[in-house]
Amino acid sequence: MHEMGLADAMMKTARRIVKDEGDVVVQSITVELGDLSGVVPRFLTECWEAVSDGTEFEDTELILHTVPATANCMDCGHTFVVSVDDLRCPQCRSDKLKPLSGQDMTITEIQVADREDE
Repeated sequence: MHEMGLADAMMKTARRIVKDEGDVVVQSITVELGDLSGVVPRFLTECWEAVSDGTEFEDTELILHTVPATANCMDCGHTFVVSVDDLRCPQCRSDKLKPLSGQDMTITEIQVADREDE
């Protein structure tokens, strides 16, 4: 389950980003998951809970947003939103596709608050 490694990497990244912010608590981490990223949102959430347990991120909310994937058909040139259940061009039914978006996993926001405000 690669989601465990991803959750651990997110925690290390958040720790590195906020280390110079002083005495803060990370309230939430927002992540965009592309439909073709191969990441299962439920598994990532469960892994986040496991890796953050007993750490300074124990109460940090993980917010996930799914990003649709787009592709370009290499046969007919049609650009479209990809359905992960049907990886074929809706116009010509070709399976020769060039992914344009939706393959990434990106931390888009880390919300912090001063520890004394908590």
